[in-house]
Amino acid sequence: MLLFVYGTLKRGGKYHDYLGEAALEAEYAVAKGDLYDTGLGYPAMDINGKGEVQGEVYDIPEALWPAIDYLEDYSGGAATDLFNKVKIEVEADGKVLQTVVYVATMKEQLKEKVESGNWDVLAVEGAY
Repeated sequence: MLLFVYGTLKRGGKYHDYLGEAALEAEYAVAKGDLYDTGLGYPAMDINGKGEVQGEVYDIPEALWPAIDYLEDYSGGAATDLFNKVKIEVEADGKVLQTVVYVATMKEQLKEKVESGNWDVLAVEGAY
């Protein structure tokens, strides 16, 4: 299954190692929605937004999903999950890909809109 990542799971991000042996399918991909800084060191996406969110697409082996779900605080239905896992289409290299993405479950997470739609992991996480 393909995963669209837009924050700390991107290359250079502090949690990129969670992707383990996942294959990079698209170095640059765009999804419809808005990107927000949560104020907690990671972004959150709202797929109902009118903008575009930039990210990467990975083919995730089945064995990695439990750890990624745990990282994203997703249990599959709990009212307290910080993120929900939903299916979306993204555009990459002129193609439309069917992916899943983790999106914010609560409006309170959406603190400050990232107008560029790009979470710059180097600038945000101080990984220069």
